[in-house]
Amino acid sequence: MRTLWTAVIAIVAATLTSGPTAAQELKGKALLAALKTGGHVIYFRHFETGADFADQVTADIENCWSQRNVNAQGLRDAQRIGRFLYDQKVPIGRVLASPFCRTRHSADLAFGRYERIDGLKILPSKDYTPEQNAAMKAAMMPFVVPPADGKNTVIMAHDDNLVAAGGPLLDVQGEAAVLKPDGKGGFTVVGRLKPDQWRLLTSK
Repeated sequence: MRTLWTAVIAIVAATLTSGPTAAQELKGKALLAALKTGGHVIYFRHFETGADFADQVTADIENCWSQRNVNAQGLRDAQRIGRFLYDQKVPIGRVLASPFCRTRHSADLAFGRYERIDGLKILPSKDYTPEQNAAMKAAMMPFVVPPADGKNTVIMAHDDNLVAAGGPLLDVQGEAAVLKPDGKGGFTVVGRLKPDQWRLLTSK
């Protein structure tokens, strides 16, 4: 009997942890086709800065010299990915950026424009409290809505904001999660792309 219950519990646990997000993720040409239809939010973690540390604790948000900034690799990645999306005719609508210099520069390098959204900033703490995570989620979610006119919204921000909103941890700088807003205050993750994976969308 114990063995039977152990098996049942394991099956239930696996069902709960798999969830709909993983089952609906797209890859390759299927993901590119979805992006071309619009209606998504492409959430980027800012492009490469080199060292990764919590500069938000002491940074002056108006002073780039007090912050981590996009390096040469980040510049190349941003321009390459922006060019790829342009060449593939992926429709881009609003481009929203956190007020940190690295996010604004990433957006400008990739898309040539951005709207500064102060609510997308990360908070001056190394370890976020539940209240801080709730605040970051509340500030971000108004922008995770179905874009108008068949376009895609770009959000250029930080891994912390997306995690606070219940999304995945973006492992590397420049990684993106493609979100499908449900129009009811939630979203599904339909794809994830590291900086060197965009080119694969046309070959698989």
